Amino acid sequence: MPYTCQNAIELWRRGVRAVEPREAVGRCLCCRVSRGRSFEVLFRQNDGQTAAEILPPGAKVIVVGFGKASGAMADACEEIFAPLIPSGRLSGWVNVPADQVTDGRVIRRHAGRPAGVNEPRPEGVEGTRKIVELIGQAAPDDLVIALVSGGGSALLPLPIPEITLEQKTAVTRFLSGAGANIIELNTVRGTLSEVKSGGLLRLAERKRLYSLILSDVLGSPLSIIAGGATVPAEGTPAENARRALAILERFGAQRRAELVPICDLLRRRSAVGGAPAAAASGKSAPPIILADNPLAAAAAGAAARQLGLSVLTESADSPEGTAESVGLDLLRRFRRQVRECGGPRALISGGEPVVELVPKQRRGRGGRNTQLVLAALIEVLRRPAPEDRHLVFLSGGTDGEDGPTDAAGAYFDPEIVERVRQMTDAGEISPEDYLARNDAYTFFERCGGLLKTGPTGTNVCDLRILLSE
Repeated sequence: MPYTCQNAIELWRRGVRAVEPREAVGRCLCCRVSRGRSFEVLFRQNDGQTAAEILPPGAKVIVVGFGKASGAMADACEEIFAPLIPSGRLSGWVNVPADQVTDGRVIRRHAGRPAGVNEPRPEGVEGTRKIVELIGQAAPDDLVIALVSGGGSALLPLPIPEITLEQKTAVTRFLSGAGANIIELNTVRGTLSEVKSGGLLRLAERKRLYSLILSDVLGSPLSIIAGGATVPAEGTPAENARRALAILERFGAQRRAELVPICDLLRRRSAVGGAPAAAASGKSAPPIILADNPLAAAAAGAAARQLGLSVLTESADSPEGTAESVGLDLLRRFRRQVRECGGPRALISGGEPVVELVPKQRRGRGGRNTQLVLAALIEVLRRPAPEDRHLVFLSGGTDGEDGPTDAAGAYFDPEIVERVRQMTDAGEISPEDYLARNDAYTFFERCGGLLKTGPTGTNVCDLRILLSE
């Protein structure tokens, strides 16, 4: 019996469930009565060892957070630290998208940006200032826990004094539209921020700080995830400014009038010498990665094996190319796998490609996942292969979002391929035109195949599921 789109969707969901924030926090963190009014807080670190912190009588746990998963992570903290709530020893503030604001017990969920608008906003600046205030108020015996997750860069905005929020947003829009990857984006954003690139860590100097991170960056480089706010800064301020300027100039920012002041500022900063930015000393612990893309891919792969499929599971550990090139590469390799090995097979792939946007006046609706799937579908139409007879192809963002749309991504199966073939032959639709205009969402809206899940509350890049009988 051929495998269906529903099988692919369920495998994708199994991967997402494996990186559910509440469970991830629960695997890492626990709190128990120690002596009298003291509590022992235990952290399971990345090496499997356990770190213990004693919370003496009167000391507090202060939770701060930023990212798409921070609300659910805060839910877990309120459960774990419930014994501290009656005495007022648990408090906190997390910046989340507006559609993930819920009523917590004592940790405030603050709408740092509107739903579906993955850009820094004034309300995010307001929330960031509150986070800075809470960390500053922490006493030496208090325990500060930072909940960091994907989308945290846009939800922790506090530009350096020399620029405005609008200027920083213009930089982000320019780089995103030019096809910059997340490492390039966050390198520039960190240099232009008061709190990223170790800024929050410096605020917590001589205080006990633990960072619990849900990674949305391939390979989980700590300095890049959500701008590296709670990890030591790399290099001197001048070196960081030079790196950021080189990225902007590589994409041609110096030719954009609105970005010239930013380039000039970075050029001035790059000419100033100095030692590396001071990192917090003493009590801060190494950040803990709770979940990442390989964990989600492995869980989807395990579920595929339960269906009787022979499975190849992979997860990119560095930035990928364009959505089109990644989609074609996945299709090519899976075809070869089916041709050479036969039998029911699955390719479970994790990653995050980029999209090169056309000018706004030509641009439609879509994101990297719909673009990737459409590129593969076009190849199946142009050069059909025997291996495509039972092919199911799906790609979706684990956060449930794909660009500025309400879809996580898209999928196709032989039925959708045949429908598109008939529409194309009849002159009703041109898949290539939709791809060229970054309008893949509209294409799948017409032809079927949109993956709509709503926000998942987590974010560990993308999962791609390819199946064949």
